[in-house]
Amino acid sequence: MSYKFNDIDQNMEFGFDVKRISRNECYFHAIYFLDNLTGSLLVSKKYSEYLNSPSNGDLISGFLTALNLFIKEIKPGDTDEEIQEINFKETRILYERRGRLTVIAITKKSTIQFERHILNLIVDDFYNRFGRSINHFNGLIEPTILDYKKKLKVLGLYNSDFEK
Repeated sequence: MSYKFNDIDQNMEFGFDVKRISRNECYFHAIYFLDNLTGSLLVSKKYSEYLNSPSNGDLISGFLTALNLFIKEIKPGDTDEEIQEINFKETRILYERRGRLTVIAITKKSTIQFERHILNLIVDDFYNRFGRSINHFNGLIEPTILDYKKKLKVLGLYNSDFEK
C-alpha cells in the first residue's frame, strides 16, 4: 500500500501538511461529512473496496447517524456523551464532531492515535473552511463543499489498488 500525493502545494490545498500523514500502516475505507442537526450528508469519499456494494452514501450516513442518536438515548442521566468509535475485528468507525458538523470515518484498524490524528486534521480543515455554511445549513449544499471531495482524493488515504 502506498499513499499518493500530487506535486501541488499541499499546504495551499489543505490547512495542514498532508506529507505528515504519509504512513503505510493506516488507510481509510470511507469518510462522511454530515450536518448533525438534520443528518444530511454534505459530502463523502469512498476509498476502499471494503465497502464493496454500490452503496448509497445517504443510506450509510443515515444509519451511522441513527446509531449515534440511539446511543445518546440510552446514555445514563444528563451526561453529554456521544459515540466516539465502534470497533470490529479489522475495522473501526470513528466519530468526530465540530458544532453542527459530524464526521464519520471507516478505517482499516491500525493505530487509533494515528487514525484520530488524521481525522482531526481533516475535520479541522473542513470546519475552518465551511463552518459558517454548516452552522447556517438550510438543506442546500454549496458547490464549494461538494468540491472538497476532490481534495479528499488528493490526500490519498487509500489502498493503492483502489481508486474511485
